[in-house]
Amino acid sequence: MHKKSLLIVILSIFLLSFVIAQNASTNQSISQTNPNSNVADKAYQCLQSQIDSKSQNTLSLQESVFSVLALGSNSKALSVIDGKIIGGNHWQESTNPLKDTSQVLLAYDRIGRNTDTIKSWLLSNKRPATDLTWYLEIDVDNHESSQCTLSYASEQRTISINQDMTLSGNPGSCLSVAASGFWLRINNNCIDNNFTVSCDKDFTTSTLYQRTGSSTVFVSPSAHSTSALGTTTESVSSKCFSTTANACDYEGTLWAALAMDSIDQRISDYLPYLLALSESNQRFLPSSFLHILTQGQDQYSQLVQSQKESKYWQAPNTPYNRYYDSALALLSLQGANSIEETNSKAYFESITTPEGCWNNNNIRDTAFLLYSGWQRFISAPSTPGSSGSAENCDDAGYSCNSLFACGDLGGSPLENYLCPGTKVCCSESPVIESCLAQNGNLCSSTESCSGTTVQSSDGSCCLGDCSALPQADECIAAGAGCYDSCNENEEQLSSVCSESGKVCCKTLGSSESGGSGAWITILIILIILIALAIIFRNKIKMALFKSRNKPGTSSQAPTSIQGRPPFPPFRGPIPYPRAQPRIINPSSSQPMRRPMPSKDKEMEETMAKLKEMSK
Repeated sequence: MHKKSLLIVILSIFLLSFVIAQNASTNQSISQTNPNSNVADKAYQCLQSQIDSKSQNTLSLQESVFSVLALGSNSKALSVIDGKIIGGNHWQESTNPLKDTSQVLLAYDRIGRNTDTIKSWLLSNKRPATDLTWYLEIDVDNHESSQCTLSYASEQRTISINQDMTLSGNPGSCLSVAASGFWLRINNNCIDNNFTVSCDKDFTTSTLYQRTGSSTVFVSPSAHSTSALGTTTESVSSKCFSTTANACDYEGTLWAALAMDSIDQRISDYLPYLLALSESNQRFLPSSFLHILTQGQDQYSQLVQSQKESKYWQAPNTPYNRYYDSALALLSLQGANSIEETNSKAYFESITTPEGCWNNNNIRDTAFLLYSGWQRFISAPSTPGSSGSAENCDDAGYSCNSLFACGDLGGSPLENYLCPGTKVCCSESPVIESCLAQNGNLCSSTESCSGTTVQSSDGSCCLGDCSALPQADECIAAGAGCYDSCNENEEQLSSVCSESGKVCCKTLGSSESGGSGAWITILIILIILIALAIIFRNKIKMALFKSRNKPGTSSQAPTSIQGRPPFPPFRGPIPYPRAQPRIINPSSSQPMRRPMPSKDKEMEETMAKLKEMSK
């Protein structure tokens, strides 16, 4: 019996090892084949399931808009959007109708719907940006003294330029000497004027601007040069969007500019306002929008360096959360070949809910992340000839850029080519040098850049030194993260965060890998229980027999197990039946014995077998 038990234990251990090895092999095979497809597929299925589980009147506008951006022409989401329109041309579910309407325009453009009425409503809310201070700069090429004539509106004035490039003279009612005498400040009432300049030496003119009260100055991308006695013309066009007459709406202008760029509308008028006021509006993550629109290196550097723990983005004092903000950042980094994008997607793939969504199965956040990080190309049903089989822009040898960036490259947008997000396929491609050519370093995922980070053909390039990330704080070491607050699907831990004001949060739900670990644990327990049951089967039989023959239980004879008679329901020495008193029949000379009861016979047989078993 001991040999049999040992054999059973060995077989159980072998079976357990085989199951674990098979499970590990399967997981490794899946991850090596396609590490992202399973997570993305499950997330798309979860998103569709969450939409299906909601009634039309409980689905919000934002949930519907981002669901259309992720899934395409979802009938329920589109019905919600169509049912919330105001005046036939705009939407307002939040406090910001510009943002709501611009997001609807992006969703409609994604599926090929007509957006003319939406565009007209947005343009009707365009305003002059009065939060900026503008300057006119005149630079004589050889830094010689010069006389220049200024013409604007009905005025014509002459000023002098000294060898140190300072200005003197009376520039008129729309201009005044500023910035220690080097620039001419343009009066806010004259922003829309054209300023014509002519000097008696070779010269160059340009415009500059800054947010009122800020020390940061931005130089307009275009400058104009001419020879002596030639003329240049500078103009200022600074616009924003607002539903009120007195102030600009920064977040509304961000979304409206993005929407306008997606439908091939000029956005250069809005960039000065967006760039100059980005510093005071960091809660909206403006570097993401501005990098999409301009492909500027400054915006790229600011965006990648604001990533937290090499995992996610969360703007300071954000009105949203890390899921929403990270989706914004990933939308900007599409196609950038950056390690920041790779790290962030890997992080979010590891924190899906058991159903496959994000943030406690939040529809808006899940849809926005899918649209930004795992976007699927869809065909627009209303576009004639669209079959969803158009060629990828990059594969065709072109580049995906914003319309504004494409114009800066001297290119034009190409139709029938696929690009992610709001980008268009541009006939001209930017020249992106390798990191080595830019004298930079490629930092790993465990390093940070001590200088500026720029885009390169290899990914994010550090124009400084790569240094190891700071040692993880107590919260990160516990497998959690530090955030402003914990979501519903997270528990707050007592572990300390290095950044003040943050709390330590750990996700309650698990991804697919957690489910397989639970099944392995259950399997181990079952195998151990089966092995123990086989080893101690005889003792288990005795316990079962005793439980069935307790006083007060049914008098029906218990069924024998495996053909053996039941054990008697008592302990200690086995009592033999006492001899019954003999009755002598006076009529018979032979003594008579009482027939042995059948129960006594069964007991004797039972005892005989018990004796054999105990040998």
